[in-house]
Amino acid sequence: MNTDAISLRFTLLGRLRAWRGPRELELGSRQQRTLLALLLLRQGRPAPVDTLVTDIWGDLPPARAVGSLRTYVSRLRKEIETPDPTGEGRRVLVSEHGAYALRVAPEAVDLGLFQRDVTAAELARAARRPEEARVLLHGALTLWGEEPLAGLGGPGVEAERSRLAGLRLAALETRLTLDVELGHHIRALAELRALTEQHPLRERLGALLMRAYLLSGQDGEALAVHDRTRRLLAAEFGIDPGREMAAMAEGIALGAGGARGAGGVGGTAGSDGTGGPGDTGGTGSAGRSDAGTSGKGPAARASGCEGPCEGAAIGTGPADTPRSGRRSAPEDFRRPAQLPRALADFTGREETLARVIGELTGARSDPAEPGAARPAPVVVVSGSTGMGKSALAVHAAHRVRGHFPDGQLHADLRAPDGTAVAPATVLESFLRALGGAGRAVPERQTDRVALYRSDLAERRVLVVLDNVEDPAAVDDLVPGGPGCSALITSTTRPSGLAGARHTHLDVLSRTEALTWLEAAIGAARVAAEPQACSELVELCGGLPLALRIVAMRLATRPAWAVDSVVGALRGRHRLAVLGIADLSVREAFRREYGCLPAPLRSVFARVALLREPDGRFGPGAVAPALGVPPAEARALCEELVDRSWLESALPGRYHVHGLLREFAVSVHRDELAPRADGDRPVAMLFAPDGADTRLGSRSSRPPRGLREGLAS
Repeated sequence: MNTDAISLRFTLLGRLRAWRGPRELELGSRQQRTLLALLLLRQGRPAPVDTLVTDIWGDLPPARAVGSLRTYVSRLRKEIETPDPTGEGRRVLVSEHGAYALRVAPEAVDLGLFQRDVTAAELARAARRPEEARVLLHGALTLWGEEPLAGLGGPGVEAERSRLAGLRLAALETRLTLDVELGHHIRALAELRALTEQHPLRERLGALLMRAYLLSGQDGEALAVHDRTRRLLAAEFGIDPGREMAAMAEGIALGAGGARGAGGVGGTAGSDGTGGPGDTGGTGSAGRSDAGTSGKGPAARASGCEGPCEGAAIGTGPADTPRSGRRSAPEDFRRPAQLPRALADFTGREETLARVIGELTGARSDPAEPGAARPAPVVVVSGSTGMGKSALAVHAAHRVRGHFPDGQLHADLRAPDGTAVAPATVLESFLRALGGAGRAVPERQTDRVALYRSDLAERRVLVVLDNVEDPAAVDDLVPGGPGCSALITSTTRPSGLAGARHTHLDVLSRTEALTWLEAAIGAARVAAEPQACSELVELCGGLPLALRIVAMRLATRPAWAVDSVVGALRGRHRLAVLGIADLSVREAFRREYGCLPAPLRSVFARVALLREPDGRFGPGAVAPALGVPPAEARALCEELVDRSWLESALPGRYHVHGLLREFAVSVHRDELAPRADGDRPVAMLFAPDGADTRLGSRSSRPPRGLREGLAS
């Protein structure tokens, strides 16, 4: 592949565009651009001249169509190729045996990138790594514009546009299926509704929408989808919906939550009959569904269970068996099972996990005797971005499901665009999950809270609230019943949530990180390169998000040596390497950084660069750097500790994770102007151009002035 082909980039999944390096190329007339698009769509395969003529002009081409085609080829060559004095390797657009071909790497075209990620997602799904598959598909779908090949025409383009739209829809269906399987059914509802309106006869979408409604407790809406699809199919083709939709509708009619006991949607079951990626030995979506029924439906009868059977699947001993003597739930009380699927490769955090489980399930009086009962436990897991708070919370929730036979509620309080989801929205969703889609939900928030607390007063329900921006603001979602518990994750260490027990996550130890790496890429691969894997763990700073990104890259590239990734991480642009699909350490930091109040953003970007010889810093270094008194400097640092941007192992001593420090350097370069008082000295400053690149190491350079350090 010559250097021209390597530096070229093209987009087809929106408007046709091309670049050589940073410069966007002029692609000429519409017909000339159509020719380029048709050649790119061939992905290196030759296109005969007569085929190109028909694809561009149809059955009635102009008299000089072949001559025009040659002119377009000549103009495109001048634009996308550069002269090569040696005469070697110059051709990108080649002609051979009456045909033309465009020779560029698949990764140079967004369609090639899309196909690569879709293939990787298929492999990850087949290997029972659904979360990885979901991430890959999400990244692949972000490559698309509103319409592929926008602005181009001709018979060939129209046919290819239809084909591309089918590829996108298939990938989107698979990603939505994984969303539902992994517990993101509430967020998927809006997208599913819009797609079923666009494709009302596409039965797989209808079945997926039905299942999402059922998992959200909206049985009436699910039944309406079935009835609408049945009418349309009868009118268009004279047929009824297939077995999947019919089984869910039958389950609703029997009052058994049939879809919640079904084994997946639209081809999600594995070829071995185990229920596909969601099947984890009784704790996947199918396992949760059966346990969430009233015990009277077909799934419960088939398994021999009369009532909740989850405890047998947990494997945590007698404590997982629900208490006897609990007052039975009324006929109209739903048992939601909304937990996302736990990560199969979750390892480490044993002490923390045991503490969280113990706090959620600690000894308590029988709920039938409220006078002797203690308040519902509230456990908050905090930690900086990328520490694995959500993964630990979901894993712990699955381990304790047997303690909460009346159901498990789950909500992500961060929307896909990064904004916070209003607690009122979550409360309405919870009420419908507990009482059904037809339930009347009060308008006033105080009435909703009262109804919610009444629903849970004598029940045993676990409520998991993920990605909470301000734990004190979700007090209305915390259950009050003594048989319930709440598990909250947040980057903030809350002080305003009364009675909460706090657990703060730090980085993984070296042993934990290596164990996790073995589970992610295989013990044999780790054993083959022990030194490289140890350095990899060190360069990732024990941050679970960074490790997961690197492991995903290695898992999808089995021929790569671990040392090749380590080499890339040794450089000064570590954050640029730590990204794959829509997972990125830099972007995760940037999203959280944008949530900080503006004054604190500036404070963090400055103090994160400070470092005294012991690797930490104190108010004495912060005060001159910020130009404030030491007492105010300490208060600002403590607020950053509360928000998980700084760590404090000792009073008055602070340190920052190495990757966060590297992020602060980039922020300072991009966003902050140099300080006028920059010559004020401090103890020591992080200097990326002179420091050892390994995280946590100390700079070998002597102390420098503030301007020199911060400007670097």
